[in-house]
Amino acid sequence: MRRTQFKMMDPSDQQRNKPGPPSFFPPHPSLPLINLADPQSIKLEDVSLSKAIDDRKSEREFLIDQSISLDAIAYLLWTTQGVKEADQMDAFKTVPSAGARHPFETFLLAQRVDGLDSGLYRYVGPEHKIQDLKAPKDIGETIAETNLQPEMIQTSAATFIWSAVSYRTTWRYGDRGYRYIHLEAGHIGQNLYLASQAVGCSVCCTAAFNDDELNRALGLDGNDHFAVYMGTVGK
Repeated sequence: MRRTQFKMMDPSDQQRNKPGPPSFFPPHPSLPLINLADPQSIKLEDVSLSKAIDDRKSEREFLIDQSISLDAIAYLLWTTQGVKEADQMDAFKTVPSAGARHPFETFLLAQRVDGLDSGLYRYVGPEHKIQDLKAPKDIGETIAETNLQPEMIQTSAATFIWSAVSYRTTWRYGDRGYRYIHLEAGHIGQNLYLASQAVGCSVCCTAAFNDDELNRALGLDGNDHFAVYMGTVGK
């Protein structure tokens, strides 16, 4: 924490007039994209914000005979990382981010989602679509085994995994940006908890995983792009 105090900071790359990184990764040109429902068209349960906050709790195991709808997934993706406005350098999403830098990418492990094959997907926020990453068939078990409580993932209908592209934030804020990245993971997780009430789902967020193993499973380098947080969802 001392190293990231303002008084310890050198000029950031932005202050050095270095070009900034793009706000988003483009979709892979050869992997299929799947359209998601417009969040404004999705039928939601009549839950007030006050009730959603009051009812919020973590559920660590889910009913393995219960699936969730693709519309519910679409709504949860939108409420956690939906893009409202963006350009090449900055983005405005449904969650706050220091300097509108938004370092996070979203992976979705689908296991019991109606109308969606089991597998690993990436959310393409600017287009509000998901892209099938064509991961190995055992990707669900591989990811579950990286967690200290694998049954949370094994029984979930879907698991959201948020990874950070750190330079999007540290370009502007230097090493202090690492503080902001982890704060922002909390914003995302809380949105998942609250939004899940509107689609009749339960949630448990966790960072109790083996970093190296999870990064390897997701194809991340673990240095410039690394897993930070995950949220399991089910009934």
